[in-house]
Amino acid sequence: MNRHTATFHIALVFPVLPVLAIVLAIVLAGILSILPALCTAEEAETKKKKDTGILSSYLEQALTNNNALLAARAKLRASSHKIPQAGVLPDPKLTVQYYLEPVETRTGPQRAALALNQSLPWFGKLVLLRKLADHDQALAHAELAATELDVTRQVKEAYIAYSFLGRSQEILSNNLELLRYLEGIARDRYTGGKATYFDVLKVQIELAQIQDKVRTIKESAVPLRIRINNLLGVAPERSRPVPKYLPEISLKKKPTTLHSLALKNAPLLQAAQERITKTETKTKLAQKDFYPDFTFSLKTILTGSAEYGDPPDSGDDPIIAGVSMNLPIFRERRHAKLAEQKAAVQEAQSRKSEQERTIQNQIEQGLYAYQDAKRKVALYREELLPKVRQQLEVAVSGFQSGKNSILEIIDAEKSLLTFELAESRTLADQALAVAQLEAQVGLVVANWQEQP
Repeated sequence: MNRHTATFHIALVFPVLPVLAIVLAIVLAGILSILPALCTAEEAETKKKKDTGILSSYLEQALTNNNALLAARAKLRASSHKIPQAGVLPDPKLTVQYYLEPVETRTGPQRAALALNQSLPWFGKLVLLRKLADHDQALAHAELAATELDVTRQVKEAYIAYSFLGRSQEILSNNLELLRYLEGIARDRYTGGKATYFDVLKVQIELAQIQDKVRTIKESAVPLRIRINNLLGVAPERSRPVPKYLPEISLKKKPTTLHSLALKNAPLLQAAQERITKTETKTKLAQKDFYPDFTFSLKTILTGSAEYGDPPDSGDDPIIAGVSMNLPIFRERRHAKLAEQKAAVQEAQSRKSEQERTIQNQIEQGLYAYQDAKRKVALYREELLPKVRQQLEVAVSGFQSGKNSILEIIDAEKSLLTFELAESRTLADQALAVAQLEAQVGLVVANWQEQP
């Protein structure tokens, strides 16, 4: 019975095995077919993350190590330490006097004196002095924020220039490959008697010129790298990979809102307003100068016992309380100081108004540069570059068939190179305009990690 049962199970298993094998083969084939695509997508995503991390890494290093920012932070710390020093009473003064010749009095000889003096400024002066220290700290905060924006702008500008350099290298390298291909065609046609040696020389001359441009661009990477390293606060000779793309930066804020955003967030305007408030506080302090400051004193005289007789106060140390004050009788000086501070308030207000107009003007210029560059990028991509590439294909095809000369190919090749470099230049100009706008507005108004 067991033997028959075992035989029955084997008979059931063997027919199923071919079916399972077919299913497994189909699944395995599907996995193998999509594996290269998955690997390619994963590599592309890894490269994208690596590339997008370049600028963020630059900004992180700059905000940590840039010398201008380190100085601004140190200034802020110094201003914060000024606050405990301001708005407090001056130190009391202890006076010790020793009489070289004792003064004989009825109650005994006076040999020494001790006095304690405490000055008290007029009411409200200490509060105003404390406010001045608060103003200095607020100014240091605004200046630090402005410095951060400026350093960020410089890093982005240097990154854009470095990216434009890498993109230009790639364009020129592609152009070199095209010229080498054309040189091969020209040589073959010259060998076959279908072209002249002039055609070969023309291609070689153009090839040499492009090679020289490649060398120039590679050499220009050195000062750009040094500039980036200086902004990042690292050694100038530190190597930096050249990005292979130019970021396409688009505004994420409506252009019509940039002016209002700048009025709210621009650190330069905040600093200008703080200077107005500070000069107003100084004006109030100058008004307090028309009133006297007081000094309260407490004094005792060390007296010995009387040598003759027994007076009732013999040997007693007298205690003297006193008050003194300065007399603000020289009014002209005080009026001049008050007029000076009022003029300083007007100056600060005028400077803020001028700063607002300057920021608005720079925002308008930045918007124009951004929109103009965006329009040109669309022109190159949608019209000029497709047509010039088609022109080059027609010229090469005509040259191969003997209908066109090499001059027409060179002319089309130059046009293609010119337009590709011009497109990269406008992309860089578009990103530069956004960097300038962000520096004026005081906010990040674009996504700087976008890929082209």
